[in-house]
Amino acid sequence: MMAIDKLKDVWKNQPISKIQFTETDIYKMIHKKSTSLVKWIFYISIIEFVVLILPTLFMDSPSLEKEFGITQFENELGIVGFVKIVNIINYVIIVPFFIYSFYKNYKNICVNNTSKKLMSNILKTKKTVSYYVYSQLFIAAFTLIYILYKLTLTASFQSHVEVSMVLVWLIFSVIIAITLLVVWLVYKLLYGILLNKLNKNYKELLKEEE
Repeated sequence: MMAIDKLKDVWKNQPISKIQFTETDIYKMIHKKSTSLVKWIFYISIIEFVVLILPTLFMDSPSLEKEFGITQFENELGIVGFVKIVNIINYVIIVPFFIYSFYKNYKNICVNNTSKKLMSNILKTKKTVSYYVYSQLFIAAFTLIYILYKLTLTASFQSHVEVSMVLVWLIFSVIIAITLLVVWLVYKLLYGILLNKLNKNYKELLKEEE
């Protein structure tokens, strides 16, 4: 299949004797590609949800508590309960809400019949994905800060650390920044390619409106 920009050049410079492509044909191609991209965003969000929620299902496993000493860890830091609450909020409320939003965006694009509506839904999809990524980065940062803060309050940590807490938090800040960067890169890989293609479709539609 020819790229849309090449197809436009063919349409503009096509000889009369050859098969002609109308603006409607080009719009249909953009519509079809946009629908497919949003559908993949929806599929990836479901796969991510399943992959990330599976480990949380084993947090109450007695065998894991015995093997890794999770109970003792919880008694000292008191963070397991906090992580469970964050996971419940994230995977029961926040993530399902965004999955529903991705599905709704997909359905809206499927029934579009005008360029302006398609452009509007492409922009809405881009914003939804951005808000989703920001929410996950915020949750990751908040969780890390809380865990590291609780760690600094433990007797074992205070007895082994001889440097100032300012230096400790500078080191923690670097750890948090690197972790968030890795998370951001993962989401950039998962959704960035699809969003870039959607953005190209949007620009093509914008040219058609000029």
